[in-house]
Amino acid sequence: MCLRSRIRPPSLPRLGAAALAASAAAVLSAGTAAAAPPEVGQPCSGAEIGRKVTDSKGRVIMCNNYRWQLYTGQAPVHPWADNQR
Repeated sequence: MCLRSRIRPPSLPRLGAAALAASAAAVLSAGTAAAAPPEVGQPCSGAEIGRKVTDSKGRVIMCNNYRWQLYTGQAPVHPWADNQR
C-alpha cells in the first residue's frame, strides 16, 4: 500500500446557511467600501497611467509617469511602455 493513499487532507467544518450568509455579507461589505481618492503627488501604478479622477479638492488629476499630477491637457507619459517600441 502506498503511503500517499493513507494521507487525507484535513476536513473543514460545514457552515450552516446563516453562517455562510454572514460570512458572505462581511466579505461583500469589506470589498465595497469606498477608498479615499488619490491626491497629487501620490504614486500610481502603470496600469493607471492616463486615468483621470477628481481629488478631494475637486481638481481633475491624472496618473502620469507613476505619479498623480494635476491634469492640464497633457498626454500621459509611461516610460517603461514607451521604451518598449
